[in-house]
Amino acid sequence: MPSDPTILWNAVLSLAIGGFLWWVRGIAAQLSDLRKLISVTREEIPKTYATKIEVERDIEKIMDRFDRLDNKMDNILERIGRG
Repeated sequence: MPSDPTILWNAVLSLAIGGFLWWVRGIAAQLSDLRKLISVTREEIPKTYATKIEVERDIEKIMDRFDRLDNKMDNILERIGRG
């Protein structure tokens, strides 16, 4: 057993600082992994969701088809009314 308390204190501080640095290194690695995952997510999200312009264009197509169906129904009802 060392007779000088400063040697013991230095050993305790060295272990504490070493453990703290090991913990900080682990946290930094996790942050790096999370940044990569966020980057991949940002690239993948536009592939699965429609933009506002795409939705508006699709709604316009649907409304055009409804207008054509409405015109056809009007024509059919006019024929029935005449006959």
